[in-house]
Amino acid sequence: MSKKALAFLRHAQTEQELVTDEQLDAAWGGANFGGMTKREVIRLGTLKCLAGWHQGHTSKTICTELGLINEKYKVTAKGRAYLWLAFGRRTGF
Repeated sequence: MSKKALAFLRHAQTEQELVTDEQLDAAWGGANFGGMTKREVIRLGTLKCLAGWHQGHTSKTICTELGLINEKYKVTAKGRAYLWLAFGRRTGF
């Protein structure tokens, strides 16, 4: 993990600390993803970007506004830290 991503992890112990509910609501607008929660959408959107998979414009825009991915469709240091908090710590692997 990069030094920048580790710096994010020093200041945040949970997904909610790294991307607050207020930030999520501000980026969300009026988007509707059916039964998926907002956090599920940004978890999977960031993961899709990392894996090189396509995602829809709306989820991509939300992840970009939150600083999880950049305009070139690459995961940022903040996005890597978010993925670690979302998936890595739970597994104990």
